[in-house]
Amino acid sequence: MDKHPANSELHELFDGRLKLYQPVRGYRFSIDALLLAAFARNRCSGSVADLGTGCGVLPVLLARCGAVVRILGVEIQDELAELARCNIIFNRCEEKVSILHGDVRRLQAMGPAESFDAVVTNPPFYPAASGRINPVAQKAAARHELHGSLGDFTAACAYLLKQGGRCMVVYSASRLPDLLAALRKKSLEPKTLRFVHARSDEPATMVLAEAVKGAGAEMNIEPPLVLYESQGIYSRQARELFASL
Repeated sequence: MDKHPANSELHELFDGRLKLYQPVRGYRFSIDALLLAAFARNRCSGSVADLGTGCGVLPVLLARCGAVVRILGVEIQDELAELARCNIIFNRCEEKVSILHGDVRRLQAMGPAESFDAVVTNPPFYPAASGRINPVAQKAAARHELHGSLGDFTAACAYLLKQGGRCMVVYSASRLPDLLAALRKKSLEPKTLRFVHARSDEPATMVLAEAVKGAGAEMNIEPPLVLYESQGIYSRQARELFASL
């Protein structure tokens, strides 16, 4: 890529191991995407779809996994989809990764049914009618269900996944009952959960979930992930997790 994408700036994380262009004023990925990447990296192989890819952070990180052969990132917002394409080229992932400007509610446009071994997704945490909607359109669409509900995302996961394929999700811990119900409604059986806490003495804020299409009912609850040991200082757990990316 020989030019700086419009209305974006280059961000570097992990001592430069991750470099991505992000919007100057629009939606930027947050720690939930990094947590999902770490959770999914050893669970993904073969063909992988990322629903709601944003600027392409998950495809860039998962493309580094040797077991992953190809990745499709799907993004409904055209400016973010174009930025994701730029990031794929910038990180030299284009042989493995392609980006589709598409809508999870239009399943057939995303490819044939049962064509992926794994799906990852970081769907909007909040229903469309709840709370304050961010005035910045990109941020609003990433945080609230303006372009697809939780059910739409799980339906898309089920459509794309082969039998026995894995779905990995990061979601709000407060909506865990909704997540489990939506997954099981589409025969995506929850198999692994890991709760994420900001600090050890605080309630979980997020949950990482793995579901398997057509699997039997049995679940493993992994030890909790605590992000901070003090104000602004990452825990050893978090530092080791980020070092794995």
